[in-house]
Amino acid sequence: MDETWELLRNLVLKCIRDFEKKGVEAEAFFTADRTTEVTIRNSEILTQNNLDDAGAGFRVIKDGRVGFASTNTVTEEALVKTGKKASAAAGVSSEIPGFTLPGPGDVPDVGLYDPEVAHTPVEDMVDLAQRMIAAAEGTDPRVVAKSGLVKFQHGWRGVINTQGVNVEEQGSRTAVILGGVGEDTGEVTGYCSDFVFSRTKDVDPEVLGTSVGRKVCDMFGPKPVKTCKGPVIFGPDANSYQLADVLIDALKGETVITGRSFWTESLEQKVASDMFTVTDRGTLENGFSSRTFDDEGYPSQDTVLIHKGVLKHYLHLSTTAHVLNQENTGNASRSPGGFDMTRNIIGSGYRAQPEIYPSTLVIRPGEKSKEELISEVEKGVLIESMDGFAQQGSGVISARLSRAFFIKNGTIQHPIKGGMVSGVGFDWINHISGVGSDAKQFDHAVVPSLRVEDVTVVGA
Repeated sequence: MDETWELLRNLVLKCIRDFEKKGVEAEAFFTADRTTEVTIRNSEILTQNNLDDAGAGFRVIKDGRVGFASTNTVTEEALVKTGKKASAAAGVSSEIPGFTLPGPGDVPDVGLYDPEVAHTPVEDMVDLAQRMIAAAEGTDPRVVAKSGLVKFQHGWRGVINTQGVNVEEQGSRTAVILGGVGEDTGEVTGYCSDFVFSRTKDVDPEVLGTSVGRKVCDMFGPKPVKTCKGPVIFGPDANSYQLADVLIDALKGETVITGRSFWTESLEQKVASDMFTVTDRGTLENGFSSRTFDDEGYPSQDTVLIHKGVLKHYLHLSTTAHVLNQENTGNASRSPGGFDMTRNIIGSGYRAQPEIYPSTLVIRPGEKSKEELISEVEKGVLIESMDGFAQQGSGVISARLSRAFFIKNGTIQHPIKGGMVSGVGFDWINHISGVGSDAKQFDHAVVPSLRVEDVTVVGA
């Protein structure tokens, strides 16, 4: 892998130098990595896969017009040909007002690489998966481990452009995921899962498996609830998806420029509860999406986005920061989270052009445990996970309750059968009455539980 990286980096540098000699503005984003996966299905190890991938994506700029092309063939001929394709595409592309590439800067020192990830044999990963299955199914004979993944990845990424950027970093990642259901005399629970996203090999399969088993057992004997409006506690899993999507869409510089952001022209205005503080942590130690530079080569940083309910910054890459005359926050990403059909088809990383996305969106945790938040609710709902999409712009959320519980007199009474939650994410963050201390790391976020007042839950 290291030899491939050295060859790729040297060939990319030569291509960019050739663009410089011609007086053409250009950029190359390139990676070389190795991924090992062990997949689980129906309590068994299904597959073991190894994949090496290396390639580069070129952006060439001519009079504000940007052309892009990529290749996964690491030869001088292929890279030169790809650069020419990007140059030709620039000639027929539409102009992007204010387009700019960043110049060089001082990148921070962030812990991103664990050599043990690179040197772990697949047999050890299989053992980890088997121990995780055993722990989950050992909690209760009704538990079945339906699916899961143990994924170890290590490699390099770099950016070189004609403005003087020339940066690279070595990194490692581990993603361990397990999901299961409960089966008992005709009753089948909903799907329950847990996971660990990390930069290191430090994963305890017994803890993860036991967590899944307990979640499954908690879902037996669900009962419907009547439609109601009141306090709802959203667990970390629920906040990491729909609510995070609402925030991200409103914070992106590109949606601000086009006027699609709910918070256009809202800087320094109160947009949320005083309990709500959000930071983008590009340099979070062991953060799954931490990095020393973004996918345009701009140095990573920590940016306070919302402080005690007041909007302080938007998320930017170089062009949106330039257009709005604001500081670049280093949020260019070629592998953003969320669902996008086009990106799923063409791929991510060096195969894609950058867009704005958080490094690690961190909602500052509070001092109360989730149990304490529950104990203060006379009648309400705990939503641990929900299925559905948030509407861009409006922030409207309508989601099916996939793992939720009815609360009465400060205690959980039973899991909820069916039902939905409905509302506007921007309203929810203005009605926060409690923030939990139970922050959990996801791929692009670290979030705690949030207790929100006046939320509508629709009964089954």
